[in-house]
Amino acid sequence: MSEVLKIDYSRQPQLTLLEANILQQYQRLALLLRRLSSEIARITAQPMSQLIDNLSGLEKKLSLVSTLFKGAVYSLFLQQENNEQRQHENHENY
Repeated sequence: MSEVLKIDYSRQPQLTLLEANILQQYQRLALLLRRLSSEIARITAQPMSQLIDNLSGLEKKLSLVSTLFKGAVYSLFLQQENNEQRQHENHENY
């Protein structure tokens, strides 16, 4: 399997450009799946208590990001509303 990942399909004269591109995409996919498999193996090798602690920390971070995102969206809505109100007032003055 690892030999297939090392082949440079763009330099294979018997392949069309489309075939070479497809094979290169399969190579990338295989590498990503291999990396994902290694990461899953690393994660599942940890004790359950460590996994729970990691997930708890991740949950706190996601909660903070969610709160900050909601605040930013709310701020943008207020800013847009203020801009529209000023434009409306400017049109009334003319």
